Amino acid sequence: MSVLHLWVFALLIWLPLTGSAKPLQQLKILAPEIPGAAESSLEGRDIELVLASFEECGFKAEFIMQPYERHARTYRDRQDFDGIMTVPLHWRLPGHSTSAYIWYQNGAFYNHSRVGPIERIKDLAGLHVVTFREGVDVLGIRDNVPEFASLTEIANQTIHSRLLFMGRVDAILADGFVVAEVNRRIFSAKRRGEMWPSQGDAFRFAPIFNPAPHKMVFRDAELAEAFDRCFDRLRGSGVVGAINQKYIDKYQDVLRFRYLGR
Repeated sequence: MSVLHLWVFALLIWLPLTGSAKPLQQLKILAPEIPGAAESSLEGRDIELVLASFEECGFKAEFIMQPYERHARTYRDRQDFDGIMTVPLHWRLPGHSTSAYIWYQNGAFYNHSRVGPIERIKDLAGLHVVTFREGVDVLGIRDNVPEFASLTEIANQTIHSRLLFMGRVDAILADGFVVAEVNRRIFSAKRRGEMWPSQGDAFRFAPIFNPAPHKMVFRDAELAEAFDRCFDRLRGSGVVGAINQKYIDKYQDVLRFRYLGR
């Protein structure tokens, strides 16, 4: 074969390859800032699952962090975002939903030295409770609220833990892993002279709610379908399990091995 024929043959092979190669998709994604789950440093159990799936799909993304629930309002109000992560399965947002990619284990985190035991929602009757924004809706406890001494929704979960440590509330209703991570950070930064929590306080987590599945929503149906395919491949290869284990297992003693049944 002549040099010319070799060159033409190579060109014919090369052209389809370059023609079919697609540039990496650049996405603009809304994410809720949740300690230990999704943070501006792009660290956390939730956002690492999304990042791994995007990498598998060949997507690149810019993440815009906002408080939980506000991120959903922003997505509804503005069209310049390609997608949103950490959406409860029952929330209806414009666009196309993926299957669930992460489960949160909400429950009651409480000071067992003062109250309890708490093993079901009825055990919260007469107690002062704090939860996250839209927690009443997400947890499905609207009918139970009149039984509580009080219930407050606060976006900042560090405030939740400080209120519990100071005895201002009896229980936090939130994801057990997130509360454990927030508590660790507060203990690490505890200032000399702070008397709370007491040395004798014993905090417990009770998974009194069913695990809560969360999804992503994309404006483009093809992106939602691609995400599901990529996530399924990662789950099959063990990547999803490894990310979950990396974050959850270090708090299993605190969570009494009751987080997501692990």
